[in-house]
Parts: sequence; C-alpha cells; structure tokens
Amino acid sequence: MNNMAYMGQDGQTVVPKVEELLSKELGISGPITSLVEVEGGGVSGASVLRDLGASVFGGNTVPLFTIHFQLTQPRLAQLDVHMLRKGLGCVGGPLAYSAVLNKAIPGDVAMADDGKFTGDAGFAGRLNGNKDLRKKCEAFAVKKGGLAGAEIEIPRTLKVVSRDGAAQLIAVTLPKSKSMGFSASLGAHEFLELASAVESAL
Repeated sequence: MNNMAYMGQDGQTVVPKVEELLSKELGISGPITSLVEVEGGGVSGASVLRDLGASVFGGNTVPLFTIHFQLTQPRLAQLDVHMLRKGLGCVGGPLAYSAVLNKAIPGDVAMADDGKFTGDAGFAGRLNGNKDLRKKCEAFAVKKGGLAGAEIEIPRTLKVVSRDGAAQLIAVTLPKSKSMGFSASLGAHEFLELASAVESAL
C-alpha cells in the first residue's frame, strides 16, 4: 500500500515511496532527480499533542519537509511535494508544479478564487473565453481537498508569468486518494496535460 500516508518521518524512507507513485503516473522507468528540504522539527510529545489539537479543533498544518522533483520526461517540469507531519508519521500535502512554456506572453495572469483569470486584460480575456481550458485549470488548482482523513484548505494558485523571457505555468493542487484509499494520485499527468493546453492557447 502506497497512499502518501506514512508511519515514519524519515525522508530516506518516504522519498522513494513518493517517487514510486510519480514514476507510475508518468510511466517513467528510471530514477527521478530529487532534493529534500527540511522544513519542520522532529517528533516530541508536545508536537504530537499539537498535531492532535489541530486535527480535532482546527489549526494550521505542520510542514515536515519538501521533496523537489526535477522532471525531464515527457517534458521539463518541477514538482515540489510538501509533506506534512501528522502525529508520528506524515502525509502528502500541497503539490506545487511549474513548467516553462514554449511561447512568450504579453503579461502575467492568475486565476482568482471565482475561477476567472485576472491580470493582463487581453491575455486574461483570451483564457477566460476558453471555457474548457478554464474549467480544467479550476479543477486542478483546488482550494480544498487532499488525502482521505487529511483534508486541508489552501489558497487557489494557478498563474502564468514571464520569467527570463519565457512564460512559466505555476499551479498548486492537492493529492487525491484512490483505489479505496490504498493508493494516491499526485496529479502529475493532469498538470502536464494542462501545461500543453495552456501552451496551445497562447
């Protein structure tokens, strides 16, 4: 069972399991380049009680570490998997994707909470006029969700910005439980399809 809910908090154990899910989604057979960035502290009695209080009474999630994946196939992209501490274990949290697009843009745009793009008037208007694309963007850049039993709320984040003369798509989503909770999806395939769709609309 690999459902992004793990008993321990050791990155050396967790990272290969997350990589396994990512490789399976994208059909990649070789290793994926990754780097782990520690965000939180270790486990203590106080920290476990704090997690329990957050889950019962509501509160902020507690970041543990971030796994930075560099994807080279089927296209260049980056995925940052934020693992959150939950008791003595950890669960998958926000998934931040980015990909460079092969076209220039007239100005930056971002999707607002209402599911419409704002920013550069002409560019935003063109994206808002493409209803199918806008629905796909809204469905990917969720505001709440996550793994069964570990649902969280996050700000809606999906934007197309100009970086070093090229356009870059940046989007944040949440993992989804599947196979009756025995597995999980990182949404990698959906993001890469979304990147191609946005690219075609530029």
